[in-house]
Formats: sequence, C-alpha cells, structure tokens
Amino acid sequence: MPAVNVPPVLPSPNDLVGTWAYVEHGIDYILVRDLSEGGITSQMYMSIYTAIHNFCISRSNSGNTGMGGFNRGGAAPSRGAQLQGKELYQYLKAYLSKHLRQVLQQIVDDNLHDIDLVQFYIKTWDRYTLGARYLNHIFDYLNRHWVKRERDEGRKGVFDVNTLCLTIWRDDLFKPLQEQRNLIQAVLNLIQRERHGETIATVGVKKIIQCFVSLGLDENDTKKVNLSIYREYFESPFLQTTAVFYTEESKSFLQTNSIVEYMKKCETRLAEEQRRLTVYLHPSSQPELMETCRRFLIQQHATEMQQEFQALLEQDRASDMKRMFELLSQIPEGLKPLQEQLESHVKRQGIEAVVKLSKETTSSVDPKSYTDTLLRVHTKYAKLVKESFKDHTGLVKAFDTACKAYINYNVIASGAAHSKGDSKTPELLARYSDSLLKKNSREADDANADVDLDSRLNNIMTIFQYVNEKDTFQTVYTRLLSKRLVHNTSASDEAETNMVSKLGEACGVEYTVKLNRMFQDMSVSASLQAEFKELSYSSGDNGNGRLAADFAVQVVSKGTWPLPGPKSPFNIPKDLVNAYELYTSFYNKKHSGRKLSWLWNMSKGELKMNFAAGGATGKMSYTLQVSLYQMAILLAYNTNDCYTIEQLREITALSDDILLGSLAIILKARVLTMCGGAGGSSSSKTATPTVGEPNSIYRLNYDFKNKKIRLNLNLPIKSDQRAESDEVAKSIEDDRKLFLQAVIVRIMKTRKELKHMALIQETIEQSKKRFMPKVPEIKKNIDALIEKEYLQRGNDNTLQYLA
Repeated sequence: MPAVNVPPVLPSPNDLVGTWAYVEHGIDYILVRDLSEGGITSQMYMSIYTAIHNFCISRSNSGNTGMGGFNRGGAAPSRGAQLQGKELYQYLKAYLSKHLRQVLQQIVDDNLHDIDLVQFYIKTWDRYTLGARYLNHIFDYLNRHWVKRERDEGRKGVFDVNTLCLTIWRDDLFKPLQEQRNLIQAVLNLIQRERHGETIATVGVKKIIQCFVSLGLDENDTKKVNLSIYREYFESPFLQTTAVFYTEESKSFLQTNSIVEYMKKCETRLAEEQRRLTVYLHPSSQPELMETCRRFLIQQHATEMQQEFQALLEQDRASDMKRMFELLSQIPEGLKPLQEQLESHVKRQGIEAVVKLSKETTSSVDPKSYTDTLLRVHTKYAKLVKESFKDHTGLVKAFDTACKAYINYNVIASGAAHSKGDSKTPELLARYSDSLLKKNSREADDANADVDLDSRLNNIMTIFQYVNEKDTFQTVYTRLLSKRLVHNTSASDEAETNMVSKLGEACGVEYTVKLNRMFQDMSVSASLQAEFKELSYSSGDNGNGRLAADFAVQVVSKGTWPLPGPKSPFNIPKDLVNAYELYTSFYNKKHSGRKLSWLWNMSKGELKMNFAAGGATGKMSYTLQVSLYQMAILLAYNTNDCYTIEQLREITALSDDILLGSLAIILKARVLTMCGGAGGSSSSKTATPTVGEPNSIYRLNYDFKNKKIRLNLNLPIKSDQRAESDEVAKSIEDDRKLFLQAVIVRIMKTRKELKHMALIQETIEQSKKRFMPKVPEIKKNIDALIEKEYLQRGNDNTLQYLA
C-alpha cells in the first residue's frame, strides 16, 4: 500500500481552520479516494483522533477547569468543549452533504438505471457505511462529550457521527435519488425477474433492503429500530406489485389449467415468498406479504377450489384434498363450505353402504356385517380427516355429525334414512359384542384371538361413541352379559372386564355400576357353590356324593341382574327334588331372612341318552344339552317310552306355549317322534312336526342317529324371544322415565325456580349423553313430578321446586 502523506506537525488546538484541514485530509482517504491509492494508516488515524481531541478541550483549559468541572469561584461549569465541538460537527456535516451530492451527480451523469443503478448504489453504500464506522471512532471524543451533552439538553438534529452519516445519506442521496432515478423500482424489477424464473444476485438485494432499514432513524432514540423508510419506500410498493403480479398470473394460469394444478402452483408460490422472506426481505414483512399472497392467490379463487372439493371426495384424492385444506385454512371462512360438503358426503356414503347391505340380506340382519359396514365408512373418512385435514376442529365436528346421522338413522336402524324414532343400532352393536365375547364364536377361535378380540372390541367402541341411545345399548348388553355369566359361555373373563372398562371410560362409572356388581355376584356365588359342594361330599348325600358334582347353583341379586322370571308353573323332576331341597336348606341356614327365587327358565343341564331298556344293544350313547323344561320332558321317558300331549302337560305343569316350544325343538332333532293327533300319522323326517294337536302321542325314537355325540337342544323358543324383546323395550322405557325425573329434580333442586322451556332445554342438555329425550316425554315426566308434589306451577309459566 502506498504511503500516505501525513502533515508532520499537529495543528494548534485553537486553530479551527487548521484542525479541520488536517481532519478533512484523513476523511478523504476514508470516504472519497480510490482505495488503490492506499487507505488511511494507523499513524494518520491516531493523529486525526488527537487533533480532534486537542481542539475539543483547548478552551476548557483556559478557564482553569477540567471537563465537566467547576471554576474556583463556584460559577457554572465551562461550555468550552461544547462550543468547540459544535464547529467541528458543522464542518463534518457540510463535508458529508457535499460528498453525497457529488455521488448523486455522478449517478445522473453516468445515466445509471435498473441493475447498473442497484450495483452502483450497493458499492457506494458499502464504502460509505464502512467509512462512517471509522469516522465514528475518530470523532469518539466529540460523541462522548459534546454530542452527549447536546442530546441530554434536548437539542434536535444532533447525533453521534455514525448516525449523522446515515441521516445525511438519507436526506441528500436516498430521497433525491428516488425522485430522479427511482431506486425502489429498480429493486422491484429485480424481484419480478426472480419471480419469472431468472436468477438474481440475492445478496445485493438483501444489502440494499438492509440499507432501507438502516435509514429509518428514530431521532429520539438512535439505538431504536425504526422501519419507517423501509415501509414507506419499499414495503408498500413491493406489496402492491406483488398483488398485481399474482392477480394477473393466477387469472392467466386458470384459463389453461385445472384447479388441482393451480393449487400446486399456489403451494410453490407461497413457498417461494416464504423463502424470499428468509433470504433477503425484512422479517417484519412476513404478515403483510403472506396476507397479500393469500388474498390474491387463494381468497380470490376460493370458490373455484371449494366447488372442486366434492369431485375430490368422490374420487378419493386424499393428497389433493390435503393440499386444498392447507390452502383454504389460511383464509377466513375458507373451510366452512368444505365442512358442509364433508358432512353431507360421509352421511350419504354411510347410508348408501347400509342400503346395499340391506339388499344383500335375505333374513334378519347379521350384527357383525352391520357393524363392519358402519365401521368401513368411519375408518375411511376418519383417516382422511386425520391425515389430510390434520384433525381440524371444524372438519372433525362435521365428520362426527355425519357419523351420528348414518349410524343412528339408516334403513336398517330405523326403517328410513331420516326417521327420528329409536334406533336399532345400539341393540345390533350389543349383540355383535355378545357374539365376540361368547365361547365357540368364530372370532374367538381365530389365530391371535386375544389381540384380534381387543381390536374388535375397540371397533365396537368406535361406533358406540356415536350412538344416541346409549341406554338402549346398556340395557341389551346387560341382559346378554347376564346370560353369558349365568350359562358360563364367556370366552374370556379378562375380555369381559376389559369391555366393561371401555364402557366405563366412555360413559362414566355410573354407566357400569350394575355390570361390575354382576361380576362381584359371580365371585360370591362361586365361593358359595364350593362350600355347598364340600358340605355335600362330607355328608355323603345320595350315597356317594355325586349330587354335588352334578348339581350347581348360581345365586345372584335380583335387583342387579335383569334375568326374566318363570312365565309358567313348573313341576320339578323327581330326580332333582332331593338336590333342590338340599340346596334350599343349605342356603336358608347360611342366610336367614333371604328368599331364593328359582329361575327354572334360566336353568339347563346335560342328559345321557341310552336305550338299554327297549332297543338293540351296542348302540352309541349321546349327550344332550337341554333346558330344565326339556329335561323334565325327557326324564319322563325313563319310565315310559310314549306319552300323550295331555300326559306331558300334567307331568311338567308347563303352559302350552313353553311346553309346545320345548317339544318342537326335541321333535326337530328326532329324539322324539310324534304320531296320532288330527293328522293321524307319524311325522316324517323332513317335515317339521306340528305339536300340540289333541290326542297327539310322543314316542322315544329308538332309531335315533346323529353324526355328533353331543347335541345342543337348549335353543331359544320363539315365544320367549318375542317376550324378551317386549321386556327390553319396557325396561328401557321405565329406565328413561326414572332417569328423566331424576334429572328434572336435580335441576330444580339447584335452581329452585325455572321457566318451563328453560327446564326442558336443560333436561335435554343433561340427558343427551345417555339418550336424546323427546319433548313430550319430558313434559309428561314434569306433570308426573307435579302430581308427586316435587314441583308446582308458578306464575308466568314457571315451575317451582318444593323442598
């Protein structure tokens, strides 16, 4: 680097002109001269610093006081340093202004535009800001004393030297340049070229934008960031050109491309603008820029996107729907039409799937097929909502509403797609769970049965959450569970308790109180049975203790178990009288004051079928699984091989519907045969016998043959099934009546007085998690509570609680 000529002698401290000439010589090397001539040396740097320091303190010494001190007479402190600093400050200000006007003139003379203008501006700015930092250090003494005191005393227009350099650049170069050459437009043209796919020098654009930010100076606090220049001169026109660009581009693109392709274009453009913010724009522009892009890329064409949604749903184009969701979720109300379309579509798909199943079903609906049909639709669109719509609250709500509609009201559930009557879905769901939890079900016999069973129970709970009449499910499920427990047909105790636990999590502990008590009863009953068995063996009843092994009783509490009582009188078979009396005596001694009610209709047993008395020897022995009523009929054939219908009626004391229903199953299995009666002939092997005809005779079939050695004859009787269905309906109705009355009393006990309609609305709100009550039912129960004197009518259609 060539040596710089430094004046050999420092100027006199009191010589303003000489001092400035000395300082100006160094400033030229910092700001003006070509760097190839060599920069300022450290020797010159320190000499200039010393000259400025000497000049600033020269007059303060003449008053025999130091900087900021007091004179000997106690007068006010000297202002010498302040006055001397002001003169140097003004010289520097004039120098900088002159220099920048020359730079501006050079731009005009060279006729610089667009990229040339931007490049020259960046080069000049870099040199100038570097020089400003050097000057700030050289004038450090001035900054720390004179400038600080001036600013402390509230004088406007006085800044540290670095800030002064920026203010003069702003006023003498940047603003005039805007009027003569429009620097901002040159920068915007570069950005537009980038948007059209050209490669630009983003580093240069970033520097020039940083310049705009640096020029936003807060005169009250120079350290505070002020974006006024950036916003006024760059951001505002930048957003305007952005709006124009995307308005024209989107209109042109849609004329030749599909909505799906346009959405892909939008994604690309939004990503580009986000990258632009990262690379060279100021972060503060993000909200305004992205809002502008959303408005002109998405909002202006939201209607076209929303109209395309139905086609994407029908074609199962999940990725395109995800893209549409991500775009429309960025604008106000953008997803609302999608919510309405999704709800309508899912509801329609569910209803159509059930209609298809009903057409394929020739007889009664299979609960498994019905549940699987509901689940297929749910699974498909639940995946869509989760993966494509990110579980958006509005779309989840629309999906749930649609699921409630098609699950509760479809052609199988209610006979019409829009019927508002009680749905059959809860019952079918409960029966499907019964088939899963029973022994010998195909599902339980599959490989990996435990894992698969839990998965299927979870599927049931998935549909269960949408069921309106959860009390119906509870009633049916409780009855089916009671039968599984009583008849010991549960596939797994763990699976049973697991399902009850799932129901408790979904509906609360109160929902499963009775179910849990049933398990407790079974445990207590098992202990009781073990004690009875031990007692029977020790007492040697019946000679050899076989009584205890062949006779088992389950004792359960009447209020918890929904088991139907006997509908017919019944004579206990003589073979069982001894066991019956023994157990009754045992229980009465153990629990005085309790009464056993025997449920003969729920009892069952096994019989060995041998023909040693009247048939050929060497025949195969069969085991028959029968109800107690069937057992009473068949045990009679130990003493005779032929009975009339009247004799059987007298032996069993059963009512005709139960006797004939039990006989029909035995006849169908060919264990007995019928002859006589009105027809006067024996029943054929193919025809179903018509039982109960007067004078009909029922013979033991000595020619009985079957491939199975164990036959289950304990099948439901149609009359019992009809009666049970009626009982379930009545039980649900009674439970709802009590539940509604309890809710109404609870509300009124809290409120004391309430308007009639307000009470109805609050009752619905508190009941809908269990079932959706109808307004007439609520009114009827309000009237019932008034009659019971829990409530009374007041003035102005109000109801009052009577304590």
